[in-house]
Amino acid sequence: MPPSPALLQARSNKYARIDYATIGLLLAINLFLLYQIIIQSSIYSVFVSCILLALSYAIHLSFTHGLFKLPKARIIEFGSTQKIGRYQAGKIYLMMRELLAPHKGKEQPKTYITFQKYDGAFVLNSLFFNFVRPLNAVYISHHLFQILKAGEVKAILAHELAHFYEYIRPLNRVRFALMSFNALFPIYLSLNQGQISFWKALLTWFVFSAIFNRLTNLWLSRTSQDHEYLCDLSAAKRYGVLNIVNGLFGVVKTAEIQAQLYKALLTRIRNDNTLSIKDLEELVSHCESELPSKAIGERDIERLVRKIMGDHKVRDLRKRLSKEEQKAEEKEIQGIVERLMLSHDFKVLDWKRFDYVIPDGRLNPSEYERLIRTLEAKPDHQLFDMATDNPDFTKKSSHPTVAQRIQFLEHARRADPAIAL
Repeated sequence: MPPSPALLQARSNKYARIDYATIGLLLAINLFLLYQIIIQSSIYSVFVSCILLALSYAIHLSFTHGLFKLPKARIIEFGSTQKIGRYQAGKIYLMMRELLAPHKGKEQPKTYITFQKYDGAFVLNSLFFNFVRPLNAVYISHHLFQILKAGEVKAILAHELAHFYEYIRPLNRVRFALMSFNALFPIYLSLNQGQISFWKALLTWFVFSAIFNRLTNLWLSRTSQDHEYLCDLSAAKRYGVLNIVNGLFGVVKTAEIQAQLYKALLTRIRNDNTLSIKDLEELVSHCESELPSKAIGERDIERLVRKIMGDHKVRDLRKRLSKEEQKAEEKEIQGIVERLMLSHDFKVLDWKRFDYVIPDGRLNPSEYERLIRTLEAKPDHQLFDMATDNPDFTKKSSHPTVAQRIQFLEHARRADPAIAL
């Protein structure tokens, strides 16, 4: 039985209140630690403190490194008639104006178009660091504008903006408080009558950071799935259940193709002693550049991989590996296979059961009703052939399965007639 929106909202509010109390406590502790360190510090201890503070900031902001390297452009950098997928940039700009209209007077995120097929859509909202543009933004893949209809694009963006404005943990927005505590507490523990040993402080910092960051991530992850459900509901209230469902299908079908691509390439690397696991990302990139925008099946992927393997770019990568090198790589390959559950045979629903009027991977109202009946009849099956759509895998994941999200929306729709299909 899907959780009720009221229960999820109450739980979200409870964790937000705890976060606000934690933030206040952290700030007070940080001020106390800073005062104690200042009155005890020598010039050398200040130097050590600066190093540990920089390391703490580097850990907490490491995820942003990929953002600056990510191929992207702000929507305002495009000419109004310039095409982004099937849409003109001016049309997308108007979509964003519509989406942001209910949030007038609040902070407005920048809009970035990304140019990697598997980016999907996501947002960042970091208090006190929002002057750094990439940390105050909504991101959406160029690919989604190629495969989704306008209502579906708006539903996906409405989901992300719900994260930005409401369903984001307060503690996640004040990383500076976590970073400061991560540095100041080990420094305080390492001071001895104003003296400090750099190596003792560094070791203390490493041990404390490993424990502190693990506990912080576990705490912040406790509402991840709740917030995904609530953001879906927020988007459905604005643009209808079908738009958010079809938007999800577009995003997850693209991810399914990526998973199948990895599976096919890992099989090739495992059976070919002239290819290395180190070349996996480059091989994926070659394949992605040849992928059509339309949905393709497993046989199409196999044909594409065979074609890419004969390409001169791949021939340049080939280098015969010794048996020892192959043995070492086999462990790494097996680790990836197990982590992504690529060797599992998932119970996948036959889409012909519900996608039957126009079999196109997109549902109309009658097909949607048939999908709901199919999901209720086969609760142990999944919609997509990959680990992130498997209920066992997603128990500890940030996102529920697509089937779980659809069933949650359907129960919410039945309980609230104001939610349109």
